[in-house]
Amino acid sequence: MSGHRVLQNQSRCFLLVTLVTLPVPIITGCGSPVVHYPAQLVFPPRADRLVLQLPTQAPLKENTAGRLDEEIAALDSLGGRTVEPQSLAEADRDALNQFLTATFGTPAAPQTISESLKLTRDHLREGARLYKTKCFDCHNLTGDGRGAKAGQFVVPFPRDYRQGAFKFVTSGEGMKPRRSDLLRTIHHGLPGTAMPAFSLLEPGERDLLAGYVMFLSLRGQIEFEGLHAAAEGRPFQPAERLSTLLREWEHADAAPPLPTPPDDGDYDSPRFHEAVRRGYRLFTAKTENSCISCHEDFGRKPVLRYDVWGTVAKPANFTETTLKGGKEPQDVYARIRFGIAPVGMPAHPPTQYTDREVWDLVRFVTSIPYPVRLPPDVHDAIYPNAK
Repeated sequence: MSGHRVLQNQSRCFLLVTLVTLPVPIITGCGSPVVHYPAQLVFPPRADRLVLQLPTQAPLKENTAGRLDEEIAALDSLGGRTVEPQSLAEADRDALNQFLTATFGTPAAPQTISESLKLTRDHLREGARLYKTKCFDCHNLTGDGRGAKAGQFVVPFPRDYRQGAFKFVTSGEGMKPRRSDLLRTIHHGLPGTAMPAFSLLEPGERDLLAGYVMFLSLRGQIEFEGLHAAAEGRPFQPAERLSTLLREWEHADAAPPLPTPPDDGDYDSPRFHEAVRRGYRLFTAKTENSCISCHEDFGRKPVLRYDVWGTVAKPANFTETTLKGGKEPQDVYARIRFGIAPVGMPAHPPTQYTDREVWDLVRFVTSIPYPVRLPPDVHDAIYPNAK
């Protein structure tokens, strides 16, 4: 398969997780022992609804903790389309499950998927053990984001890996994340969400976790797309699709590095202030895909929308200091240039914004929450009532 060989402790303490299928509890506290998955445990077939089409009307409010499945089911009444996997042809589901088990293995014995991506049996076994103690509470056995102890009771909901979609990537428009993107999220967490920083793990441990997230994402995406095809009566070749997805992950890792930020001087320098002013004008321009169209009042009045998971996405409030995808200049550059495809944030290619214009937007966005960094005219436009 085009070079792929497909063979069919921590900064936060977590709670005690007990699986009904396990003979022993999983202790996930700081410094806790790592316990193997039982040999008899298998990945269960997907049972929650698939979101096949998003609603035609915008959401009226944010999601409610503890009501994920109920709110997904309600999408049909809003112009969306969902389907329960159990309603699909049993033969199609059985064939797909057989492929998934033969190709990906079990939690205790994952199969080698790609040596070039370090998705090998040994790496995945160690990644699975770490995942169980560090990630299971929120992201659950299959990576569906429905962990019994925490995953369903926080908003925004923990990431569901099974659609192969990731928000914070630096590899390019519509691309898979680089491995380094996953490592950054694991290391720093996502501020403003329940995703903690795992900065106290060894680098090698974070790398094992990143690999296991890739593994769950690949498995989940094949399952999602196979069920989606069955729902529409389309043929689906899981082995061919897996080969394509592996190439996408490799291509993302090989993407060119992000450009280096220009030297605009210190925050109070005339050159930096001019960059902020230019960014302000771009941000507030009444043009297609301009920032202000979604981040109304600089994010104080965000325009809600549905993301690919069928949950509600809330554009960032730039007057706050928290940016989930990172507030370093290159992080913000990637969000503007490449967009955030799963939530519908558009990319802004060079035909729309030059690199210099993107950096101007970066200077403006990263300065908004710090009024002292803004030139007086821009400050007064954003904070008109400030004394």
